[in-house]
Amino acid sequence: MTNADHVKALRLFELSRAESEGKDFHLEVREHKHLQDCAECRGVVEVFARQFKGRPLHLPDRNSSPQANQRFKVGDSVEIIGPGDHHLRQGTVTEVIEPTTGDFVYRYHVDFDDGASATFFGFELESTT
Repeated sequence: MTNADHVKALRLFELSRAESEGKDFHLEVREHKHLQDCAECRGVVEVFARQFKGRPLHLPDRNSSPQANQRFKVGDSVEIIGPGDHHLRQGTVTEVIEPTTGDFVYRYHVDFDDGASATFFGFELESTT
C-alpha cells in the first residue's frame, strides 16, 4: 500500500477533532472504506483523538509567535501510543531534544528495558505515572 492510498493525515486530524467535539464529519466513501480496512490509519485517528481527550482545544493566535511546549522531562516513564513497531511499549525518557528547525516541536529519546531506543514526538507518548 502506498502513502497515496492512505487517508490524508489532515483529514484524520479533522475527523478526530470533530468526534471530540461531538460534531459530524463527512468522510468520502473511499476514505470511509479505507479507514475500516486500514489499521495504520485507525491508529493515527486514535493518536489524534488522545490529544483532544479531556483537553480544551487551544489554537494559537495568528499574531503571536509560536511557542514550543515541553511535555516530558528526562526520567519520565512513558508509553508509546503512536502507531509503529514500538506501539504500547513502555520506556524512560533519556533525552529531551529542543526544537531547532523552526517547527516548535520537542522530540524525546526513549530507552527501553531491552536496550533498544528510539526518538518520538510528544504526541506519540503518554505518561505512565
